[in-house]
Amino acid sequence: MGFNGVGKISPLKADLLLVLVTLIWGGTFPVLKILVSVLPPLYLVGMRFLMAFIVLGPFAAKRLKFLTRRTLYSGITLGLLIWGSFITQTTGIQYTTASKAAFITALCVVLTPILSSVMLRKPPGRAALMGVVTATIGLTLLTVDFTEPFVLQRGDLWVLACAWLCAFQIIAVDRYGSLADPLLLTWVQTGVVAAVSLAAALLTAPLPRLTEGVQWAGLAYLAVFATAGCQYLQIRVQPSSTPTRASLIYSLEPVFASILAFLFLGERLPLPGQLGAALMLMGVLISELGHKEQEHLYPAAAEAADLETSN
Repeated sequence: MGFNGVGKISPLKADLLLVLVTLIWGGTFPVLKILVSVLPPLYLVGMRFLMAFIVLGPFAAKRLKFLTRRTLYSGITLGLLIWGSFITQTTGIQYTTASKAAFITALCVVLTPILSSVMLRKPPGRAALMGVVTATIGLTLLTVDFTEPFVLQRGDLWVLACAWLCAFQIIAVDRYGSLADPLLLTWVQTGVVAAVSLAAALLTAPLPRLTEGVQWAGLAYLAVFATAGCQYLQIRVQPSSTPTRASLIYSLEPVFASILAFLFLGERLPLPGQLGAALMLMGVLISELGHKEQEHLYPAAAEAADLETSN
């Protein structure tokens, strides 16, 4: 049983909901393309999370009696990790190629099992490791431009910092998600990201104005669905999965982005990219089937592991 009577859901349902979260995140790329032309990154992140904070406000107000110091400190930690990952990636991508930035960021798929083993004492199973290896090969094919020499640039270290922060954020959600009210935790972390981003933005550039309805509609989509909804779902259901499987699912974001770009924009992946996307999907499937097989062959061990995850 989770915090405050919130029931634990099955690992399969948790993973399916995380797939939905990743699909929504993948659909943000066309929206971001519209907004980055009028909003500097700090303002974009700040306004997006501020709107999410406001949307969650009325729901959080009804549960303020459950707001504890642990929830507050956990939300601040998660918020700073999210903000740090946004800023390091935004800074790094200015000094490296988009393909390299995408690949290096996605290395959190490899970093998460390592951190999970060290910090949470949750070493991934054999199937999960096979899934990580398969997905990493797929990521390489999907994101790396083999026609360019892979030379380390200044921005690559910034993006690598983003990958580490993303991995730490996944670990932190696993650690704190079941120990606090998920709605309040989401509300606090969105408020922290909004406050830090807007404070930094106001110190660096004047407040821009959105003049078109499509811009406000795009920002509302980012705030309501991709931030308020997805951040809540991540905190609510990820503790019922494992950090390794969650990172594998999140790595599908560029795959979903490519599929949606094909469906709505007519953009086509080259053959290596198509093969890479298929391998990434295969990696997630290997991990999921391996977990179900473990539940079937060793039900007592799987149940004990799930209980440990929820505590």
